[in-house]
Amino acid sequence: MSDSAAFHEIDDAVRKDAMKEWWNRYGTWVVAAAVVVVVAAAGMVGWRQYDQAQRAAASTAYSAAVAQAATDPAAARAELEKQATAAPEPYRSLAALVAAQLRATPEEQVTSLIAVAPALPARELSDLALVIAGFKSVGTPKAQETMALLEPLAAPDRPYQVSVRELQAMTAMGKGDAKVARQLWTEIVKDRAAPQGTAQRASAMLSVHGAAEAK
Repeated sequence: MSDSAAFHEIDDAVRKDAMKEWWNRYGTWVVAAAVVVVVAAAGMVGWRQYDQAQRAAASTAYSAAVAQAATDPAAARAELEKQATAAPEPYRSLAALVAAQLRATPEEQVTSLIAVAPALPARELSDLALVIAGFKSVGTPKAQETMALLEPLAAPDRPYQVSVRELQAMTAMGKGDAKVARQLWTEIVKDRAAPQGTAQRASAMLSVHGAAEAK
């Protein structure tokens, strides 16, 4: 055997012994780490499947309760109130929002919507709850209180600021302040981001009240 071959055999033997020693020392940890990775991956897949199943069930239950509101509002509200405490998002928030609107009277609905708004996790939904309360408060003793809450929602960066301006115009007209109402309706008409329906209502109101004042 040549010296070179002998050195290779010795080198291989040393590497094998070193590998065996390393495995004896760390092999258990390697296996444990591999098991953890596999279990974690399986758990993640299982959780996603469970979460999807939960959301699908929540969607079905929410849709059924909303449909029931047309025939049995009281039963629908009871079911939605349950969902508002246990369903996954976004159905929990949506259930709370709809349940509040199924109260017996407009005043109760406004009170419930105002109470629900701060608990909703998304600002858009919280603002929506207050805007709905604003429309429902028109002509009720809750109108002034509700409109005060809506003041910050008229800021340009808020999602329902056009609807708030429409409500402010309605309130102004209710107080006999046609000048302020016309100013607000004009702002809505000129706002390119205003929803078409809102802009059309504002334009119609300008036409009616402008003609009346001209006389």
